[in-house]
Amino acid sequence: MAALAGCAGKEANSGDNGGGGGGGDSGMQVHDATFVNAYTGNPVDLHFNSQATQNYSWTAGRCVFAPFLKYSFNEKKFILGALKDLQIEDKEVTLTFRDDLKWSNGDDWTTDDFEVQIKLAKKTEQSIWGYLDDYEIVDKSTARLILSGPTNPQIVKFELTNFFVDTKAETHSQWLDKPAEEFLQWAWEDPVSSAMMKFVNKDQQAFEFERNPEFYKADNVNFSTYLLESFSGNNPQHQALVAGDKVDGATSLFTPPTIAERFPDHVVEINIPAKWGYGIVFNHSDSDFGKRAVRQAVAHVINRQALVKNAGPETKFVTPAPCGIAPKDQERWLGDWFGDFETYGAKASQTDKATKLLEGAGYSRQGGKWKDENGNTLGGDYYTPAGWTDWTTMTQTVVDQLNNFGFDFSISTKPTNDWFNQFSNSNFKMGAMYWLPGGSRSTFPYFPLYYQLWATDIGGGHGYRKKADSKQTIPGRSGGKMTLNPLKVTEKIAKQSSEEKSRPFVQKAAWHSHIELPFLGLVSKFEQSWVTDDEWTIAEEGSPNRRVKWPPFWWLHEGELQYNA
Repeated sequence: MAALAGCAGKEANSGDNGGGGGGGDSGMQVHDATFVNAYTGNPVDLHFNSQATQNYSWTAGRCVFAPFLKYSFNEKKFILGALKDLQIEDKEVTLTFRDDLKWSNGDDWTTDDFEVQIKLAKKTEQSIWGYLDDYEIVDKSTARLILSGPTNPQIVKFELTNFFVDTKAETHSQWLDKPAEEFLQWAWEDPVSSAMMKFVNKDQQAFEFERNPEFYKADNVNFSTYLLESFSGNNPQHQALVAGDKVDGATSLFTPPTIAERFPDHVVEINIPAKWGYGIVFNHSDSDFGKRAVRQAVAHVINRQALVKNAGPETKFVTPAPCGIAPKDQERWLGDWFGDFETYGAKASQTDKATKLLEGAGYSRQGGKWKDENGNTLGGDYYTPAGWTDWTTMTQTVVDQLNNFGFDFSISTKPTNDWFNQFSNSNFKMGAMYWLPGGSRSTFPYFPLYYQLWATDIGGGHGYRKKADSKQTIPGRSGGKMTLNPLKVTEKIAKQSSEEKSRPFVQKAAWHSHIELPFLGLVSKFEQSWVTDDEWTIAEEGSPNRRVKWPPFWWLHEGELQYNA
């Protein structure tokens, strides 16, 4: 593996490595070449159980698991993957899978596998079950989802973009009768593949994969080996791309212009809307940050534009109003409500408003620090992930602003896995965390609003789930009060047959979010994905695949990333 990692794209020789005859393989010439994709993480700590999101390697998963369908941001349309057809009529969603869908060990994929997958999705409370009543298995390649009521077809499609052929009945059925907690602790270390590559090995340096001849589009893959090479952070990845011959791509890598200018001409940048970004997660069980007034005070203190200025104005932008909806979708969805939302000062630090809120909650400023009635300082450890250089900059900006106002925070930088653990175990007060679940699904407000209430990626470690599913009374839009169950209102967004019918529930859920602040959304961005075109083909600007997440994987699926030296 070490030798391979040092010769990105280098061809030792060519030969017929096709083998197998399964899937789409026709015995084509397969080059003895390696695509090296850079990422941050330690493969030894990661696994292939996609529902155990805390230690799941989503990059490795995209090498070995075929997506049901994908979303093209430049075409604004869905593209089928493992699905041959998708029909949504009334309360029925009919999924027809490809006849040539196989596992890398030669087994046929059947709806027996899907049945285990959809049952486990229910056990682990995946969001798709928020608007399903049941499912039916029609035949070996067809399944039907029974919707609980009218549902916007778009939301079903966006939900299905989050599904991959990553559940094999033979290996996963053992968890059907066991507690969800046990399944979510299972590390699937030796996966069977349904996609372009199959797993070979992993160590601290890299995940190693080889071409999967059983893949239904195996003729699209004309090289033998794919490495996900581990780097300690963004800077080492930048250095590798500057060198020009160390890696062949980087799936998602924030790169300021001063560094990008040093990249060789054959390193190509692909910008994709992230629907993801830097925010703050609060521990709602904490005696201080569980108080709405304290959370709102934090929001008023932070100048969001300063984060963008310091960490990359070329690719980042502020959220107009922290309300659980992706920034560039807020005006369209909120309509005539938009102007009534509290902005918390997108481009200013509103310390007067923050002071009034904290004093009203019983805190006082003593010796330059905010303290409670017992003299305890308002602050604590502020957790942030190691190696994410733009996040490091934004965290420093946030903590400086808060401490200058009188909070007392210390930055605690953790390796990614430990960072997740702090939040999952509710062992924190507040810290840096992405506030949108990311990807095309975040275009539809249901997904980010649900994510912030339920905090699926940290197992509800923010302590808000019980409160989310209860009756709350909050200030109303035109004075007075608004009473709602936030979770129920959010779930109704998904159950409407059109965008216009969803809008009233989006408005109410967003109104609740901007007052209660389950998360504090600060910044979103465009993703920067990098590929090289000296030895590899890339999707052209006009291709519907050009801005599909993620180029180093989906282009391979579609035959637009091939060895070409």
